[in-house]
Amino acid sequence: MDQGLAALLGATVGVVGTVAASAISSASTRRQLEGQARVEHSQWRRQLRRDAYSAFLAPANESRSALKMAARALVGDAPDLAEADRRLQIAQDQLVLVQAAWASLAVEGPESVERAAHSVHLGLHSMHTTLLAWRDSSGAPDRNVNFVERHAVEVTTVSERLGSFTSVARGALDDTELSSSRRN
Repeated sequence: MDQGLAALLGATVGVVGTVAASAISSASTRRQLEGQARVEHSQWRRQLRRDAYSAFLAPANESRSALKMAARALVGDAPDLAEADRRLQIAQDQLVLVQAAWASLAVEGPESVERAAHSVHLGLHSMHTTLLAWRDSSGAPDRNVNFVERHAVEVTTVSERLGSFTSVARGALDDTELSSSRRN
């Protein structure tokens, strides 16, 4: 074999090897960057969901607390109607925020979280309606026993629903985290 031909063949093999190594390296880098982009996107989506869940939970808890305080103001022989009205207004203001946050949850999802949030919202609305009726009938001879009992049941129901929402939301966030780690 001629030295020139051997040098040409060696150079060709060297160029082909360099091109192949570059292509393999480029593909590997691209896959790594795509994986990193998926993880970052998943983390961003998880943060959005966590913020949406918190934006719902905070006013829901505030509303529940205000409603419970309104009920305390209505109990007894001399209900404090001014305090009850003040607490009912606070609860109503928080319910507006709950409604807005629930709309955000409908977009962020998943559906299980939205359903749990809707259940909380309905329970809070029912508590508010019961307390308004109780307030309007204050001073009734039966001391509003029906409203007192109904409110007690609603407090328990809303507490359970808030716990359920928290659990479902946490599960949805954990699923988001697990999904992104499975892809890598």
